Amino acid sequence: MSPSAPLTPFPVDSSPSLNNFPAPFPTGSGTFTGSAAASSAGSGAPEAAALGLGFYDGTSSPAGVEAAASWLGSATSVKYAQDFIDATDWSHIDDPWQLSNWAGSPFTMVWGVPMLPCGAPATQCATNVADYSLVAAGGADGYYQTLAQKLVAAGFGSSYIRLGWEFNADWMGWGVCNAAGTGLSSWAGDFVPAFQHIVTSMRGVAGASFKFIWNPIDSSNASCPGAGLESFYPGDSYVDAVALDAYDGIGAATTDAGRWSDLRSGVNAGGWTAVTPAAISGQAFAGYGLDWLAAFGQAHGKQVGLPEWGLESAGQGGGGDDTYFMTQMAAWIKEYASGPVIFWNYGGGTLALDIPNYTSGGTPNATAVFKAAFAASG
Repeated sequence: MSPSAPLTPFPVDSSPSLNNFPAPFPTGSGTFTGSAAASSAGSGAPEAAALGLGFYDGTSSPAGVEAAASWLGSATSVKYAQDFIDATDWSHIDDPWQLSNWAGSPFTMVWGVPMLPCGAPATQCATNVADYSLVAAGGADGYYQTLAQKLVAAGFGSSYIRLGWEFNADWMGWGVCNAAGTGLSSWAGDFVPAFQHIVTSMRGVAGASFKFIWNPIDSSNASCPGAGLESFYPGDSYVDAVALDAYDGIGAATTDAGRWSDLRSGVNAGGWTAVTPAAISGQAFAGYGLDWLAAFGQAHGKQVGLPEWGLESAGQGGGGDDTYFMTQMAAWIKEYASGPVIFWNYGGGTLALDIPNYTSGGTPNATAVFKAAFAASG
């Protein structure tokens, strides 16, 4: 998503032929049963316990997130806050206007960093192929070095950088699927070298200790033929955390349990996605869902996160005030998440929590489950 996305953040036509599903994958395609604490064969080892909860509320300031932390009972119950770099042009990308707003914030920042300009702040835009080629060839390195310098100077040198998020969708300016959702775009090969150039440029700045998030969206929502996510992984040396975006409305199932199953399996309406993932340690997965994410993170020794997760209204295909989703998601986070988990506490098709003196989304029951799961103990 992007902070100024339309009210339908996950268009139902973003995946090909959602009303004409191919034959479903074989059943029993695997449910990951490891945990964040499990040992890994990858480079490094994930943290043993969840690193923390975060919020995005669209205000580009910490006051609301601080209110959420107080509501949860402790200033330390919320670790992360998220904001998005303006994608209008290179001068906005390399000089974020929000930095002074967050100065002195108690939260570790997660920054959504565009991989190329969109001509407007939002990142749901047509791809500028010339700019994409520029980034992939290293011609934009200077812009990202400047961005890194500005972040370090403002005290954000340890931020998480959520680079090129939702790239397997067809609505992002750096997306690898064509606009019809029928296959890869002609510029799909730019994604990996562009990601690598940006990471190298930003890490090379004095004082930088950024952590980079590789962040597709659950394939029950966005998938196109040829877009095997493994082919778009830039390599362990360029990635610190792996993540998916997961909302209670992704996919096309109509029951609470069905939507959750879609998110876990990465398939749409219980049986379809365009690409079957490669097996991980001999285990097969039907699609790129939460089960696949947990296994992929463990195999690569990376933190596992959810930079966007949240409720969606019934009008947007979600469950509204859905306690089932909230209960299941909280349990999954506690079992598998070792990186930032950012609740999308913002209106539109998505629904905010009911937090006094902060937000009101008409979600009292889901809010109660959220608070019970994440409130400070003791």
